[in-house]
Amino acid sequence: MAPAGTGAGPTQGAPAGALQSPVHADGVPGRGDVRDTDEPLSVDEIVVGHTPIWAAITPDGRRVYVTNFGAGSISVIDTRTRDVITTIGVTSGPWEIAITPDGLRAYAACFGTGSVAVIDTATNTVITTIEGLDKPLGLKVTPDGSRLYVASLGGSRVDVISTATDTLIASVPMSSGPRGVAVTPDGAQVYVTEEGANTVEVIDTATDTVIETITGFLLPRGVAVSPDGQRAYVSEYGGNRLGVVDTATHAVVGALTGLSIPLGVAVSHNGVLAYATCDGDDSVAVIDLIRNEMIDKVSGFHGPSWLVITPDDVEVYVVNNRNETVSVLAAPSGGYPNVGPMSGGTPVTIIGEGLGNTTAVRFGGRPASFIIVNNREIQAVSPLLARDVSIDVTLGQRTTRTVDRFYYLPDSLLTRISPTSGPLGGGGTLTVTGRGLITTTSVHFGNVAVTPSSVLDDQVTVTVPAAQTAGPVPVTVVTRSNSYGKATYTYVGPPSIASVTPATGSTAGGGPVLIEGAGLAFTESVTIGGAAAAFGIVSPARIAVVTPPAEAPGPADVVVTTAGGTATAPGAFVHT
Repeated sequence: MAPAGTGAGPTQGAPAGALQSPVHADGVPGRGDVRDTDEPLSVDEIVVGHTPIWAAITPDGRRVYVTNFGAGSISVIDTRTRDVITTIGVTSGPWEIAITPDGLRAYAACFGTGSVAVIDTATNTVITTIEGLDKPLGLKVTPDGSRLYVASLGGSRVDVISTATDTLIASVPMSSGPRGVAVTPDGAQVYVTEEGANTVEVIDTATDTVIETITGFLLPRGVAVSPDGQRAYVSEYGGNRLGVVDTATHAVVGALTGLSIPLGVAVSHNGVLAYATCDGDDSVAVIDLIRNEMIDKVSGFHGPSWLVITPDDVEVYVVNNRNETVSVLAAPSGGYPNVGPMSGGTPVTIIGEGLGNTTAVRFGGRPASFIIVNNREIQAVSPLLARDVSIDVTLGQRTTRTVDRFYYLPDSLLTRISPTSGPLGGGGTLTVTGRGLITTTSVHFGNVAVTPSSVLDDQVTVTVPAAQTAGPVPVTVVTRSNSYGKATYTYVGPPSIASVTPATGSTAGGGPVLIEGAGLAFTESVTIGGAAAAFGIVSPARIAVVTPPAEAPGPADVVVTTAGGTATAPGAFVHT
């Protein structure tokens, strides 16, 4: 499938130290065993061109554009009729294609000619070609539509194109083998998989520089960012897994294993499901991102490469590289999420067939408010109840069927956090203790959301983000049930020492000393000449200290360590 010389062959198995799928706390239900269906749930197979690779969908969901690498063309599918309505000729080897947020332009990376074809989607014609790239593969348009980031594999760089002028305006050096590209919803960062270096690079779009290199992957290929911007999902076809990256800390916080040579990955617009194409067993894995587990494995595809989800999240278009078709996969039926608090109020997306004439939705027999989105989707709100129940929909006047089960959990409660303060630079681990925390999706420090690194029902751990200014901020735990708890975390600026009075004292110790300075309210320790000294905090600017004994006369450094850092006054106290 890959162009000659562009990638190493897949390596079976996970590397030493590979992350395992998260284990849920006892008593918290999953969705049952993974189903491996005999036939794909596709409603149609649409014939496209030779060696198809990638698909992109217009914002209105009416057109799917498929690159045909071997044919040098792009097939345009009408999603209402599921027919190819036109074929657009482009230069050699089109790989990925991206569509602007307004749907007016499509950009296709042409690997063979080192260029990007610009397509007018109203006329489905190539209106210009952007030159100067080097074997481009992955590309993405920023959410504001102003720039296009392109992975130039041959040049080991990411090229930046202005969509206003369709010109190359910058290049960001990479290490080796840039392939997949994803942009965060706020447009602030770009994630690039580097197959040759087994890393993911993070680009700051404000400066167009690499600000982080994330390691621990094995032949990473595809990458997608969740709609809330908190996580990036990386398909590792060498590790047979989907890596999970916390976008706030740029740390790998988990992995979903058991995927056979995963290539493409896409996340639904509501953030509920992810889909991964698995070339090794011709399947598509369906992943519940709320439970962080694979809930279905749909087989019967033919060398599935990449895929795209319709804007309403009810269908997935899967490119079959081997038999040169596109399959249409229906989203799995069920309720998402299927857990929530006893107090009710959880928004639940119900997916199924023939829901357009739904007249009632009930959770365990209790009526729930709902809105019909379309024939395959309902948005409901869980009512107050205190046990796990079935979710039933009534079609018309008489027909009722069960679409899933809903599990009521105790309302979330935050009882304490530890520590309660830390430096402006963040980086430390904070532990949240409470109950009903198993569905925690994020921990907010003021208005900064961070994805947890570990989640249990009674404890959540998270890496503290950096802050710009010192002072207290509310800590809020957000769960899938929209319950929350609050605490206060105080960011502490670095301390300083202005004076030590008196500046001399006996080697026997025991003398009183007053240290004056700034940022001393969160003092954790004081040493004089390396020996620990007893102290008391008088104010944010003063500490009362009792000098420790010294082994010999002479000057000694005074060191104050606080939650915000360390201040040293060299030779500020002299033992006599």
